[in-house]
Amino acid sequence: MSKGRQHQLSSPGKAGGASSRPVLPGPEPEDPPTWGNAREAVAVCIHRPNRRRVALIALVVGTLLVGINQGPVLAAGDVGWAIWVRVGLDYLIPACVATLGLLSGSRRRRSATNRRMSCEAARGRPEDPA
Repeated sequence: MSKGRQHQLSSPGKAGGASSRPVLPGPEPEDPPTWGNAREAVAVCIHRPNRRRVALIALVVGTLLVGINQGPVLAAGDVGWAIWVRVGLDYLIPACVATLGLLSGSRRRRSATNRRMSCEAARGRPEDPA
């Protein structure tokens, strides 16, 4: 690659170059929350970006499920309370699955030492002082 081409790629504002957006000063983006106990798991679930993500997944997948599962009944107009319960479940189930996926991906891992000590304590063995 020639020097002229390298300069063109690295200069902001030119075609094919870096973005000319200004970098705004401010706080660094925070790390997504993780959890190790039930209280922290609830905090992860109610963290605003996580709530928005779960709601979006539930809306998209739930709408598809309603169309597949209840579509003909809704189109025919023969809708009773049982159908509305099923519609609600069509939205609730994807929300639960998305939340469980979120929690499984954000759980803090215990160190090998902590796992070993927990297993030994559960078996009734004294902890190794070393």
